[in-house]
Amino acid sequence: MGGSTNFRSLFARPAVTFSRCSAFAAAILALCACATKLPPAVGLAHESALFADTTKDILEYHIKQVSPDQLAFDGLARLATLDSALTVVREGDRLELRRGGDVLRFPAPTHATNAGWGTFTAQAIAGARSLSPTIAAIPADRLEEMIVDASLAALDPYSRYVRPEIARERRAARDGFDGIGVTLDLEGAAVRIASVMPDTPAARAGLLPGDRIVSFNGTPVAQFPLDVLRRHLRGPEQSPVQLAVARRGRTEPLEVSLLRAKIVPETATLKEEGGIAWLKLRYFNQRTAQGLADLLRQAHRDMGPALHGLVLDLRDNPGGLLDQSVEVVSLFRDAGDVVSTVGRNPQSMQRFTVVKGRRSETLPLVVLINGGSASASEIVAAALQDSGRAVVVGTSSYGKGTVQTVLRTENDGELTVTWAQIITPGGYFLNTHGVVPTLCTARLDGGAASVDALLAKLPSPVPAALASPRATLDDAGWQRLRARCPAGHDGDGFDRRVASELLDNAALYHSVLARLGGTRLAANP
Repeated sequence: MGGSTNFRSLFARPAVTFSRCSAFAAAILALCACATKLPPAVGLAHESALFADTTKDILEYHIKQVSPDQLAFDGLARLATLDSALTVVREGDRLELRRGGDVLRFPAPTHATNAGWGTFTAQAIAGARSLSPTIAAIPADRLEEMIVDASLAALDPYSRYVRPEIARERRAARDGFDGIGVTLDLEGAAVRIASVMPDTPAARAGLLPGDRIVSFNGTPVAQFPLDVLRRHLRGPEQSPVQLAVARRGRTEPLEVSLLRAKIVPETATLKEEGGIAWLKLRYFNQRTAQGLADLLRQAHRDMGPALHGLVLDLRDNPGGLLDQSVEVVSLFRDAGDVVSTVGRNPQSMQRFTVVKGRRSETLPLVVLINGGSASASEIVAAALQDSGRAVVVGTSSYGKGTVQTVLRTENDGELTVTWAQIITPGGYFLNTHGVVPTLCTARLDGGAASVDALLAKLPSPVPAALASPRATLDDAGWQRLRARCPAGHDGDGFDRRVASELLDNAALYHSVLARLGGTRLAANP
């Protein structure tokens, strides 16, 4: 999001990727040192620019008001945890680094601009490197990540910075990548294809899990470390790749020619059992809603009139792209609000409604959640529960109800900044509260008898204190509600049994929706 109506999210965190072309120019601060060691200048301009940019973005987008000096000093305090012999002391607006008899002092910038604080941070890190062999041995990109993350840690648990190597992998999972569609591992000294993604160049070329790659573009793979080979397999769309592959049962390597293609990993899977379509979402990326729509059409084709119910399994789904959560809800509802966001930045104040133009599913729907269901998956569960469209089964969800904007840094890393809170269609905040299921399977420990007892109670009265609209609950009320159904990760069989019973008994299913209103809790025995 972050200044744009286009919005995306990274694992429970909506996001927009920005790129920067701003030049950096700042005077180098003078150092007052009580030692002969002086900090090296290698990489100083790069690190100054990185810290200046991250400071600027945090100040502009974070949901909390924060000062640049707080970010700088909080980040630099991390240095003391990396070398027990190093002491980091803040004295007013001055930072002191002490190790043995050596002391370096760094005054705050005279002009308290983002650039000035960026240079101050970079200078202090350079000083720490000069004093501490331990810190000097840490790779620059890893140390930068530690310092920025320490700056963010005091603000909230979800804002973070990731260095370029990891950021590129996350973008690939979120937005897709150009490659051939395989995952690799090592089998002894051999590079083995661990998996082949469906409908990719590798799948169409007939590559199989277990095949061992002998050469890449004519060069023996023994010359490449595994991570380097992985990078080489990616490249511009439609560019050629030539592989020699050893396969069991063949005496000679198999020569395979491929053209790289745009690949977005599939996140949705389908199982068809007893007239029910079991739809599992692992996380939300650019392909999720379309992949789910394709599987719904497949279920209708495969089962025809026998298809009488749908299960959307969001258990252990950490979230992902916010726009995809809106699209997923739109597959099951034809109108209404999905989610609203509020924050300090004016552009964080947004309201998202069902996307028009799709034919929504009308079959009975059960949504499964647990303590690992977070953010985008909580948005989907809450929107379907609050509207009375689905019965939600399982345990309370994680309770991660904030929105993060993801900004690409100048060095190709990514800064993720929390900038808004999520409000459900029912009018309550998701953060810390999460989604409490309509039917709770937490603490079920008596096998089939416990499930039968739970179902036999339905529709059961709900205590008046917990039957109130959830938007009217204060924090104490939410604590009581979640205490009746604590977040958990067990109960797979229980969840599936309850879902099957509901969808196989139309009267029971509709009675639960009508009597519990889709948003109240029926506790287990």
